[in-house]
Amino acid sequence: MTMYESDPNPSNPYDDPNHDQPASPGKGRRVAFILALIAVLVAGASMAFVGLRSSDDDAAIPPSPGVVMSHSANPATPTDALMTPNTLSLDPVGVQAPIVDATVPEGVLTPPENVKNVGIWLDGASLDSATGTTLIAGHVNLTGQGNGALFDLGTIEPGEVIRTSDATGKSTSWKVTAVTTRPKADGVEESVLAGPEGPRKLAVVTCGGELQFADGVGNYADNVYLYADLML
Repeated sequence: MTMYESDPNPSNPYDDPNHDQPASPGKGRRVAFILALIAVLVAGASMAFVGLRSSDDDAAIPPSPGVVMSHSANPATPTDALMTPNTLSLDPVGVQAPIVDATVPEGVLTPPENVKNVGIWLDGASLDSATGTTLIAGHVNLTGQGNGALFDLGTIEPGEVIRTSDATGKSTSWKVTAVTTRPKADGVEESVLAGPEGPRKLAVVTCGGELQFADGVGNYADNVYLYADLML
């Protein structure tokens, strides 16, 4: 998935005429964010959590095959030693990606332009938090850059272990509980927006599914969600 700009269109949930009429400031901010996120996901052509637009010169590359849902035997837990600070380590697929801030211009969550990086939602749980859901998103690929850090996200299986590190380099291990796909037309899976409260969880999102073209713009039909629980 790429994240350059949102792609407004008449069928986009973000175009709902009531999206800018919140009942209260706090609730309104969350509703606007969710709708904006849906807008990006619906438009997404090469990114994970916020879909992107691509032009004839910037078409997306087909992502990895379908999501794997089978369970595997519990692997050995990687040693929780120091890692490079602010890193997502997808050990099952041999990928390490720098974690940077995902910007939210005009309420639209935007992952880093560099597809080798992933972005963290700053309103979610921080990497060193003891509670809440940390949300990380990134592009699946982009013409001119190739495959993104999350290109093989859908091939990771429940039971496998991935890791993150905070700003000090302290490593946290996570056991994958599910890897699913969701049509962008169905909107965002709200559990990834749980924020800093509640059980400690990790959610990683990217684009996937069929690559569809309309008027020279390529859009992936689905989003891929990986969910993981903290390993104690």
